[in-house]
This record gives sequence, structure tokens and C-alpha cells, in this order.
Amino acid sequence: MLVLLLLAALLPGAARAGRLKVVELGGEPTAGASSIRVGDYLGSGARTNGRIVGFDPQDGDYSCSGTALDTPSRSIVLTAGHCVQERHSVGRELTFIPAFDHGAHPFGAFEVKVAYMMPQWRRHENPDFDVAALKVAPNQYGMLTDVVGGRGYVTGRSRHLRFQIYGYPAAALNGEELRSCFAKGLGSDVLTYRLAGPPTVPSFCDMAAGSSGGAWIVSGTYVDGVTSYGYAGSGNKVYSPYFGRAIGHFLARLP
Repeated sequence: MLVLLLLAALLPGAARAGRLKVVELGGEPTAGASSIRVGDYLGSGARTNGRIVGFDPQDGDYSCSGTALDTPSRSIVLTAGHCVQERHSVGRELTFIPAFDHGAHPFGAFEVKVAYMMPQWRRHENPDFDVAALKVAPNQYGMLTDVVGGRGYVTGRSRHLRFQIYGYPAAALNGEELRSCFAKGLGSDVLTYRLAGPPTVPSFCDMAAGSSGGAWIVSGTYVDGVTSYGYAGSGNKVYSPYFGRAIGHFLARLP
């Protein structure tokens, strides 16, 4: 039996106070692609990626990945829904650290003020809609996308595109460095056909826990997926919600 593994990483640490406000808003790929360290993590584009740290009342400290998104507020981070809420427990004191590397915060850290989730994840935790957005406060350097830039997004594309998948997997030095895979979309996860939404998209990549929410980039520029889950014992595959009409509507409504 395959066991679904949401790819957030638990971290050792003490509980922290506070709660997050949640708002609903409607290279060449190879099989078994291994992730590699992103050497130029400070470069244009790459620095939009970052690590998310937070605290869950049930499980303690945890780590995810996210990407600065180009929106009117200049303050939005795209990530996975379960990086905000898992088993209906909402994370607390989330912080986004762009271009995090082995403890370094070259662009500072951005405190999350509001989380936006799709109702299909907020109410039912349907992996077809495992997407969330975080609105962050400015830090000492300014507004998020003024500091590091922001990615655009695309929707309605082929399920067989070539992606560069980014994330901070815990298996790679405990999430201390940005890693990526060059991979290809493999169609649909048949086990999500029964769910109320477009089936998720698999791809070969050995990203581990902590890579949740990391961007799937197409054409070197645009977000067309986020890492959501893998299956225990099923090899080096990760899965993303398909960025179709419903997710496109959610993204278009972000501030």
C-alpha cells in the first residue's frame, strides 16, 4: 500500500506564541532525477526562492519552501497549502527567508501576516488544491519583491512540460541549502482521479521533506506548480497540483 507523504519537514525546537490569520480565496530531465545544489542562489530569479519556518501546535517546529510572487502588494509568497494547515492545525509565526543558505539571511527575513488558502484545501485538504499564499510584512530592506524580485505564473499548460523544481529538502543538510531538479512532467497521478479537481502532476525528483511549496518553474521564469507530496516506497517522484482554471483564479485574486 502506498502512503502519501506531505513534504514538510519537522524541526526540533520550542513552541512559540501567536496565531496566523487565514483567509480563503476562492538541463535535461532524467528518470530518478537527483537534486543538485543551486550555486548561484543569490542570482536574479534564484533569490526569489526561500525557506519557510513555522510552528505547528500539534507537531512543533517545521520547515517548508516558497517563492516570491509578482503581485500588486509586492508582498506575496507562494507555497503549499499544508505548509499553512495540515490535519486542520494551522501553523503559527511563519517566516519567509529568501536565499537562505546555511544559516545566512542575505536579504533578511519576512514575517508572515496573512495566509490565503483555497477552500478545497482549507475545508477538505484535497491535494488537488494544495496551494497557499502568504502575505509578508516589509523588513529592514523593504517590500519583498522590491528586495528579491518576484516570479510570474502560468496556468493551463501541458502536463508534460520540462520543469526546474526548487526546494529546501531536509535530506540535504537539514534544509540548509537551496536545491533543484531538472525534470519532466509525467502526466497525472491516477490515485487522484477520484478527487474533486484536476489530477495532480508527477515528476521524477528526489526532493525530500522540507521541499513542500517549492516552485516548479517552466521556461526558466514562470511558476507552474508547487511541490506537494510523494509516496512512501514509490521511488524518486514528487507531485504538484495542476495549475488549471481554479488555481489560476485563486492566484489572480491575490493582493
